Amino acid sequence: MRVMYWPNEPMRVALPWQVGGRHGFEQLLADGDINALEIFSYRREPPGGEDVTAFHDRCSDAVLRFQPDILFVQHVQDTQVGEALWMRLRRENPRMTIAYHEGDPFDRRIKRIDAATISAVRHADITFACGLGTLADILSEHSRTPIQFLPHCFDIARFAQRDVRLATKEHDIVMIGNKGHRRLAKFLFVPGGRKRAQLARQLSDTFGTRFALFGNGWVGLAGARGRLPFADQEKAIQSARITANWDHFDEIAYYFSDRLPIALAAGVPHVTSYHAGYEFLFRDCPGLYSVRTVREAVECCRWLTSRPDAELLDEGLAGRAWIFRHLEATVLFRRAFEAILPVHQARILAL
Repeated sequence: MRVMYWPNEPMRVALPWQVGGRHGFEQLLADGDINALEIFSYRREPPGGEDVTAFHDRCSDAVLRFQPDILFVQHVQDTQVGEALWMRLRRENPRMTIAYHEGDPFDRRIKRIDAATISAVRHADITFACGLGTLADILSEHSRTPIQFLPHCFDIARFAQRDVRLATKEHDIVMIGNKGHRRLAKFLFVPGGRKRAQLARQLSDTFGTRFALFGNGWVGLAGARGRLPFADQEKAIQSARITANWDHFDEIAYYFSDRLPIALAAGVPHVTSYHAGYEFLFRDCPGLYSVRTVREAVECCRWLTSRPDAELLDEGLAGRAWIFRHLEATVLFRRAFEAILPVHQARILAL
């Protein structure tokens, strides 16, 4: 089985970005589940850029050279991927199964799917999404098959590297996340952004200097520490007794950002906003507290921080073990591969 992976890696970024996906497919190769792997960073523009014809040629040539059985493509929003490219790939590679993975949340007002995403979902033989509910409804309008759930994960190349038992606790609570207002109209928020701002302010008012808030846009709050590099999250998380967050797109069922698995993989209890489905997804996950209101989040943090450090550590370590079993990158991408296989086999039999 030959797999080609098109990761969602930003243009003009030199280093690999999608570490989890790369590691997941590389593990499948190492385990012998696939016998060839090609990773093609389709978003990387050559110096000086390229027009749509050159972009389509570059993508098509890469596929023709490798001849994959499965093409796994991530998040094409704001790219030149479109109908013409998909039709060309189908024509030149009729036996190839196309899997599309959408790791971004969307809604119908603030963040709408674009033409590139619509065409990807329309041409995919199987589509994965990071949430269900309204997100699955939006994608289903353009899909030929039911939407499959593939949540966010964490990778062991960048996270779960530090022993939380050796960490110095500098804060009671750490919260990581940008303020969710619109860039050009700061009185408007992305879905969930207003509640995130309320939570940040109330935690700051309640816990004062014992609360550390990382991210952009938090000017004026005592706990604000400024922007935090993505790979530095684990160190910041382990500097606190607990972590807290309120998700953007907090009404999408079964959705969570990668902040949830990263926080739990660090070995620290985590308080987060509830989404429909959490009672099933996380019914036996230690150290995770999902709350329905900002006030409930604050009170949950107050209760957790009143507990002994030894109890919080035990819960954090148990949560870390749970998240390794369920949301580590190799686990999730193996699950995706196992869902793609019967789709591919059915397509081959039908040819």
